[in-house]
Amino acid sequence: MTRPIRMIQIGAGSMGGALLKSWVESGILDAANSAVMDPNPHPEIAELCEKAGLPINPEVKADYDLCVLGIKPQMFGAILPTLDWPNFGETLFVSIAAGFTVEEIGMLLKERAAEPKVLRVMPTLPAKVRRGVSLLAENPAISAEQRAMGERLMEAAGETQWCKDEDELDRLMGVTGCAPAFLLRAVEGLAAAAEDQGATPEAARKMAEETFIATAMLLNEDGRDAGSLREAVTSPGGTTAAGLDVLNERGLVESFVAAVQGAYKRAKELAKG
Repeated sequence: MTRPIRMIQIGAGSMGGALLKSWVESGILDAANSAVMDPNPHPEIAELCEKAGLPINPEVKADYDLCVLGIKPQMFGAILPTLDWPNFGETLFVSIAAGFTVEEIGMLLKERAAEPKVLRVMPTLPAKVRRGVSLLAENPAISAEQRAMGERLMEAAGETQWCKDEDELDRLMGVTGCAPAFLLRAVEGLAAAAEDQGATPEAARKMAEETFIATAMLLNEDGRDAGSLREAVTSPGGTTAAGLDVLNERGLVESFVAAVQGAYKRAKELAKG
């Protein structure tokens, strides 16, 4: 039987907090021998940790299997060189930050670890409900055991997809990490359309959100792919077909492609500082 993971998490903001919630609820952590370091934890995180028996901001003296870097990238330079615990050099560092490479993170850890072991992942906000796809970038410098542990950690927060390298992770993060915002923007657009047709803001929001949720559930349970389901609800010459014609004429698919390309471009800009 695989033993629970001893984890120290540095920062538990929006994304880090979503992941922590999934990890605690999944039972994957050795909570009593793990730690969360955050100077101002959200009340929801404080309550979650208290119920799980997971220490917040303890004096760090234990050994940890892995360290999740949940802080903002601009804080890496100030915080990473200050980290230390007994088995520091053997710890797997898991970064959820966009734009900061394995090499850059390793340079900040070299004072206390001659050969830092770093795994870059790109999670997604639906991890809070243990859904979505997290991307993991292959790194030959980490051991097979550490690779499996990183995968097990992220599988506790949804599905996983390995990328051949960091560049592929950067290319695909728009489809997984950024896409929830793209899809939610579409929900906002449908709500605006409902208001344009006379619905109250409350009714418009309800209709748009429930339609989105119901469609996602149908896609999950039906077994057919998105294209097949779309065709099933689109009668030739009907109202749905007329609406789709407008979306296609205005470049809906091309807009999604451009959005993912834009996310990749920004990831590379962040990597350059």
